[in-house]
Amino acid sequence: MSRDRQDADPCDGPGRWMVLQPEPPTPLLLMPGVPNILDGLRSGDPVASRVLRDLVAGRDPATGRMAARRRRPAAGAPVPPSGGYDVQFSLPKSVSVLGLVGDVARPGLLAAIRAIHAQAISRALQWAFDLGLIASRSRGRHVPVQRVIGARFDHAASRAGDPQLHSHVVLSKTAVGRDGRLRQLDNYLLLTHAGAIAALARCEEVFLLHERLGLRTRPAGRSYEIVGVPEPLVALFSKRRRSIVSQLAATGRGPAQDRRAAQFAAYATRPGKRHGVLRDAQADWTAEAEAQGWSPDALLQSVAQAQVARPPRRETDATARAAELLRLCAGHPLQSHAAADGFMAAFELLQHEALGSEAVLDLVAACRQAPVSSRPISPFGGQADPGGAAEANEVRNADDEMSGAEALPSALPEPGF
Repeated sequence: MSRDRQDADPCDGPGRWMVLQPEPPTPLLLMPGVPNILDGLRSGDPVASRVLRDLVAGRDPATGRMAARRRRPAAGAPVPPSGGYDVQFSLPKSVSVLGLVGDVARPGLLAAIRAIHAQAISRALQWAFDLGLIASRSRGRHVPVQRVIGARFDHAASRAGDPQLHSHVVLSKTAVGRDGRLRQLDNYLLLTHAGAIAALARCEEVFLLHERLGLRTRPAGRSYEIVGVPEPLVALFSKRRRSIVSQLAATGRGPAQDRRAAQFAAYATRPGKRHGVLRDAQADWTAEAEAQGWSPDALLQSVAQAQVARPPRRETDATARAAELLRLCAGHPLQSHAAADGFMAAFELLQHEALGSEAVLDLVAACRQAPVSSRPISPFGGQADPGGAAEANEVRNADDEMSGAEALPSALPEPGF
């Protein structure tokens, strides 16, 4: 794939700043003489590579001088860079296939899905910031900070060259502490709650996919998939997963049996990163799909037909079970492992209810103030079959039979923006 077409959109897009701060924003308080390393940086603006390099090195972008406090290196040793933490978010394969292949026939669909993904990431990380999970460490305690700067980089392809919309958010270790000094972030709490942060982002994605694009989803393991995206296409564009499963099979293991072995298999089969032009990649993916009998128009038609299918109504107690989980972990500190497990299990249940992150967090706040019920529940509610979502939320399985009384639309509804 060519990289010399200047007017083309690359598969690896330019970065965008993310500024995490209290909501509503409060004035930034700095100790006298402490540089404002966030001066002029606003969420959504393009990332300037020089500024990002300075931030991850712990330098003040305005003066180039070292701004972060760090341990003093040994005599004669170079000063180590501050660095950053890479937080990754990936859309399900069916969403990536629909956005990247379907956009060929319906321009604007990819932009709409990317905007949904960006908003979900922002909401999930803002929750982590508000909860004090993005913190520095002082005298053995985790201390919340005033401001954190991150850079979000969006990608369209997997390392195997398949359509895979995902983002990396690089959080600079250098942040502004509540004492007005520059502090170094500690990633312990961020890693502890990684599963809950990802699940909350999925809650927002499912809600926005339904609200903006009229798309229904179905549960798929701990995640979700778009109803109507053909399984053969999902399998066709899952080469990376097939290579990992094949590597595991050679050792007699499976990802469900040994997550650590699956991680080693992922590294062992990891190809180098390939860059290219998005338009060229979409042409290649479209040709692959058409070779299997699925043109972009046929893909959109399959999804459109699935959206009007009305399966038999099934009741669900997913919200009640999630609320009980949240009440059970209410007695634990917000930053604890017990709270992290409770949040993750509850969010994984609620993602299929198409509530959105705002409603989910309202439920969290209400449950932490409510008394704990004596009714026993499974602590692994997020792993159980939620029994389908309520009809009002229209979260359905892809293989449900369509009602013959309803007319089929000719194409997927226009994106909302």
